[in-house]
Amino acid sequence: MEGTAEVGGVGRVGGVGKAWGVGKAWGVEGTEDDELARRSVASFGEVLTVVGRWGVGPGAVIRRPDAVGAHIPDVGANPWFDAVVVPFGAPPPGRDDALPYCIWTAAERVAGRTEDPSIAMPCMGLDLTGPRPAGWSGPITVDVPPLAEVGDMNDRAYGVDTVFGPLAARIADDRVATVGIRSDGRFVCVAVTLTLGDDLGIHYVATESTHRRRGLATALLSTVLDRAAADGLHTATLQASPDGRPVYLRMGFRPVTLLRGFVRPTAGQAGDDRTGVGPGD
Repeated sequence: MEGTAEVGGVGRVGGVGKAWGVGKAWGVEGTEDDELARRSVASFGEVLTVVGRWGVGPGAVIRRPDAVGAHIPDVGANPWFDAVVVPFGAPPPGRDDALPYCIWTAAERVAGRTEDPSIAMPCMGLDLTGPRPAGWSGPITVDVPPLAEVGDMNDRAYGVDTVFGPLAARIADDRVATVGIRSDGRFVCVAVTLTLGDDLGIHYVATESTHRRRGLATALLSTVLDRAAADGLHTATLQASPDGRPVYLRMGFRPVTLLRGFVRPTAGQAGDDRTGVGPGD
């Protein structure tokens, strides 16, 4: 679990986007920002389908031109799991109360939904074909934690009820891998990766509260990225939490677009009845 003024022709820079540091392309060599944004958004949508497919069943998966994700009603009003993502560059869906609790998009509004600015998150990307970034640490010994343990640690790290652990325990997708660091025999820092083509999506990075501010996430992801580059993958993408963003910036990731979360209105709260804003509007 890891916001939007937008980049790449979707919306305008300002407001939440400026606060997150998302703006125009930085002019760096390698993969263009629009392509990194497309890959990051696609990875987020795909990991939602994976959790829905294996955690609930094939019927939970949603795949439409304007929405990719899963309907997992048992998690309640949870924007990280009962959610769909609008593919980068596509207009958001019209009013559709049958869609999950949260619709993630780089557009400025979604019909019938209310934006929750507190969950906005930047999509970030890194070109793996260039020189090794100075912000990476040396490769370390890592292990493979069970998916259930990764889920449980994420639940603890993000202060939520037991949600992801039981869902993660059922995942059996060859594109998904886990990686973790042990201390005194137990896992204290973990992450999930999802390979889509030549992109490595990084998801569900979590560190136990007793082991934070020790550089563990940097060490873990540096090792993962070294392996990905050696395996011929071209990019790595993720969606950053407020705590994780500075770490990823130091590692060479750059913000390429911002996802806003539009949730189903509560009783007495009016949603936006206007047509959703698409690319260039």
